[in-house]
Amino acid sequence: MMTLNEISEISQAIGSIAFVASLIFVGVELRQNTKSALAQSHHAVSEALNRINLIWVQSAEVTRIWFLGMSQRGALSPEERWRFDSLMRAYLHVCETMYTQSKLGAGDHAIVLAEETGIKTVFGSAGVREWWAENPFGFSSEFRTYIDRLIAGDAGRAA
Repeated sequence: MMTLNEISEISQAIGSIAFVASLIFVGVELRQNTKSALAQSHHAVSEALNRINLIWVQSAEVTRIWFLGMSQRGALSPEERWRFDSLMRAYLHVCETMYTQSKLGAGDHAIVLAEETGIKTVFGSAGVREWWAENPFGFSSEFRTYIDRLIAGDAGRAA
């Protein structure tokens, strides 16, 4: 027959094992939840970029306004200019979301790096640079600094 002391030691050992097992379980669950959140973040950003792409695909008029705004923003009518400016805001808000999620560790930094070429291409046009200079509102100062460094060719230190 076991003594109370032996029973106590066995129950403490079982409790310790159960505690360690529960910590391992929580760690595994946390890791799975993190991967799931990153996947959802990536999907949401991809979906937002795809919605913008579909706007151009579905409307020749919007595409015309986009290209004219990029090259000669001043040649746009007031309504066209508003549409161009709205498209720019939409695109860059998606980019800011990607950037912010990446900085917070809630998004994939690789998707930010992948989009940098597109951002540089867009900002290679005079109309977009004009728009950027006229629209300081709506974006965080950190994102604005990132974009300014990116278009100046200093992206490695911006991210």
